Amino acid sequence: MNVKRLLNTAVRSGVPFGIVMALLFSISKGLSAALIGGTVAGLLFGFALAIFSEVQRKKLEVHGDYQGETILHQGPANHWLRGEARGGWLLLTPRRLVFRAHNANVSTEPIELAVAELRGSEPCRTLGVVPNGLRVHLKNGGQERFVVSERAGWVAQLTAAIGPGAA
Repeated sequence: MNVKRLLNTAVRSGVPFGIVMALLFSISKGLSAALIGGTVAGLLFGFALAIFSEVQRKKLEVHGDYQGETILHQGPANHWLRGEARGGWLLLTPRRLVFRAHNANVSTEPIELAVAELRGSEPCRTLGVVPNGLRVHLKNGGQERFVVSERAGWVAQLTAAIGPGAA
């Protein structure tokens, strides 16, 4: 288990949750309860989410190759499908971009896109606010949207895989 990644996830998810909970507690219980309750709620939520993320990472991470192909880049991701942000794992090989949803989703079908079908990618904001989105443009004019960590790395890897002329 990567302790640095665990702490990073706990803080990045626990702090916003704790702030929201503190605001809610302040309305109903007062300032002192808000400070204590928000802090405790944030810590518990942050570490629970971080541990869940690490367990999912262990289950989904691919070691070695993927179906005989070298893995260029991989990581946890959400894929937007018909309004559902499906959690799972995104990986890039020289020939394909593959999203595998975990079983906790309503829709679990994977997505496989041939690199030859991709036109380009760009960072975007999830829900118009959060800077963790990745938009992948297809040559047929369509697009796929993902929520990823380290999106600049994904854009760089996709750009390199697609090759010259990608826009």
